[in-house]
Amino acid sequence: MNFYPYPALELSKQKNGLLEADKLSISTFWNKVDSYFGEHASLGVGCYIFSIRAGKGALPWYVGLAEKQSFQKECFTPHKINHYNNALAARKGTPLLTIIPKYTPSGVLSGPNGNGHKDIQKLEIMLIGNCLTRNKSLSNLRDTKILREMVVPGLLNTAPGKPRKEVQTFKSLLGL
Repeated sequence: MNFYPYPALELSKQKNGLLEADKLSISTFWNKVDSYFGEHASLGVGCYIFSIRAGKGALPWYVGLAEKQSFQKECFTPHKINHYNNALAARKGTPLLTIIPKYTPSGVLSGPNGNGHKDIQKLEIMLIGNCLTRNKSLSNLRDTKILREMVVPGLLNTAPGKPRKEVQTFKSLLGL
């Protein structure tokens, strides 16, 4: 169970600010992924994060997983494009896609299988939790209700202001 996050790559936008999601644009994007990262990365499985880069860096808007089919087949389904375009329609910025492919212990890129990958599912949940701390408006709904409601000072949904001493100690314990 090894995952390696690749740098985010820009996605093309139309003149109206929405994602270019025609077959040629998507094919061009995956060719760029494969030429930049090699190993036919587009055919791998793992997690991915759609984000928008603006003045203060990139902000995550959607976290997904590709386990039963490759990144290439999963990341630009109509449902996902709707999530991306809803985020783009409300703000300016450059759309980005970060893929976090899974590798075997011997360093071979993992591919889809009919059974799914429990480790990819767990990683997606962890990434959603982390991305929710950065963006409360994250588009993901599944598996987020408890993460949006739970409060653990110093870790999850911390109230604004200076944390108490025990919260600072807790954060230090976790390496945050």
